[in-house]
Amino acid sequence: MLTNDLLAATVRRGRVCPFYLDLEGEAAHDGLSRAAALIEIYQAHLGASRGELDDALKARTSGSPHWRLERGLAKLLNDKSRFRGLSSEPAAALRWRVFRAAAQARVSGGGFARSAVLERVAAELSPADLELEESEGLVLNTGDVEHGLYGDLKRNERVISIWEPSPRQLLERYNLALAQACLLRAQSLSVEVLAADPPRLRQLLRQVKFQGLLQSARRKRGGKVLLELDGPLSIFGGTARYGVKMAGFLPALLLCEDWRLKAQVELGRGRTLRKFELTPEQGLVTHARDVGAWLPDLIEAFAGRFEELTEDWSVDREVPLLNLGGELVVPDFRFKHVSGFEASMEVLGYWRRGGVARRLEVLAEGGAPNLILAVDQSLRLGEEGVKGLSGPVVPFREIPNSRTVLRALEKLRKAGG
Repeated sequence: MLTNDLLAATVRRGRVCPFYLDLEGEAAHDGLSRAAALIEIYQAHLGASRGELDDALKARTSGSPHWRLERGLAKLLNDKSRFRGLSSEPAAALRWRVFRAAAQARVSGGGFARSAVLERVAAELSPADLELEESEGLVLNTGDVEHGLYGDLKRNERVISIWEPSPRQLLERYNLALAQACLLRAQSLSVEVLAADPPRLRQLLRQVKFQGLLQSARRKRGGKVLLELDGPLSIFGGTARYGVKMAGFLPALLLCEDWRLKAQVELGRGRTLRKFELTPEQGLVTHARDVGAWLPDLIEAFAGRFEELTEDWSVDREVPLLNLGGELVVPDFRFKHVSGFEASMEVLGYWRRGGVARRLEVLAEGGAPNLILAVDQSLRLGEEGVKGLSGPVVPFREIPNSRTVLRALEKLRKAGG
């Protein structure tokens, strides 16, 4: 994710226009060369310290007219690299050992050899003392002691793994990150999905729903779907964490065939509201896995337990889209009975409270035939909160109880039969 200082964009007639990089032809040559050079720097510093890597990056970008671009590319590489250092207590204990050994050597002989002190301490240590995994034949040396002496400082962390994309993949990720950085400053956001097959539409809706971003989803004339989302800055004291959620839904949107995104973002010193728009024409690329009807682990666990419980009911994840008074609802499951009776279930366990209140209002007003509502008890809705709903409500902790859901399904089936 790019930080505000790395956002390369300009404002034209009140619209935010990021400086997307060319990916094809002669115009892409410069960006591809810079990406390749930065990837090589990371490859060369695998196993080195974070400080050595930072120095190499600083030497390349300092004074360069393209510093924002190169630091942005490096930020993306850095985010997917892994660093390891010592915790504060083991590092302090190691320093105490070394300083004590040096003091003892000075007292006994009037002086000491640095290498001898480090060798002595290395012989006394186990891999666990330096938070290393135990392995047969592993013998610590003076280099391990020296690296760990101030290993609790960020600069001394070791680079233990790096992300090695192709130069083009890095540029694709950079263009996506530019758009996400704009969304981090969004106050409001609307998305019109003009064309998307049902699995991808459900995937998108689930993404914004589980992130707690969705305000409403409505189907318009011609089959278009309009999503209204909260922006990170629409709530008091908008947090970076909420902003990351906002930007995180974008890869799922890119998997849809045709769409339009419009946002109001705060940009500049005066925090002026500017327009920001995205369409497939910008050519943004996502490397997110197209999971279609993906479900979180909690719901996957429930499905497995339910299928083991009964043979009369089957779980179908190709759920219908319910249009309740103009509000689009995507249940998490459709249940099919051997008799042909069908029912759905929606799980409210990942929502912001404002989104839950809106959903309950829609269900109470529009009615949802044969819909079970599974409600996480941590939302603390109580009986009053679900008053007016026509379908059964199943409270749960962690995972909906499959037997309770089965009883609710049978009750619906008998009432409908």
